[in-house]
Amino acid sequence: MNFNTKKVKTRFVIGILLSLAVLFGFLVACTSEEIPHVYTVEHEGKEYTVDLEKKTILVDGYICLFDVSASGTHVDFEVTYPNGSTYWWSEEEYGGGGGWSDDYDPKKYVAGDVLWDVLRLDEQITPTHSRTYITLGLILLLLGIVHVAIPHKMWYVSYGWRYKDAEPSDMALLAERAGGIIAIIVGVICLFI
Repeated sequence: MNFNTKKVKTRFVIGILLSLAVLFGFLVACTSEEIPHVYTVEHEGKEYTVDLEKKTILVDGYICLFDVSASGTHVDFEVTYPNGSTYWWSEEEYGGGGGWSDDYDPKKYVAGDVLWDVLRLDEQITPTHSRTYITLGLILLLLGIVHVAIPHKMWYVSYGWRYKDAEPSDMALLAERAGGIIAIIVGVICLFI
């Protein structure tokens, strides 16, 4: 293989990798769901009107104020009822805890855990392991594609630099490609875990 052929092949591989990155970006952008600022939810036979801008929930003719702060694996939630009583809950990936003020009465107003469900706050807790698997999957996918596309260069990066004028055997190139295929398969599996 002459120098020009190698250059064209390298550009081709870089083009494919950039195209895959752009495609992945479009797929991620297309799957994001935007929630309107005001929406209605029916839960356990009652209708709840949630206003995300004002941070209010209208139910049974009264308004509850709420505050939510979420970061990755942690969500903090607090509700203030019309009489000033409060309910709060903090949840992480593996459990949570909370409490309420002395004047909190779940029979007078809708219980705080029901409002948690209405706001679907469980969905805001992103498990740490899934983000790790996605990152690992993308890295393995990228490495696998590179190993399959340019096994000669990958062999040189791994072994060839150690020896003067060394060339890989056909079996070494086959092993590089096979390793790349295995990395691609594992990477795809990691993306869907």
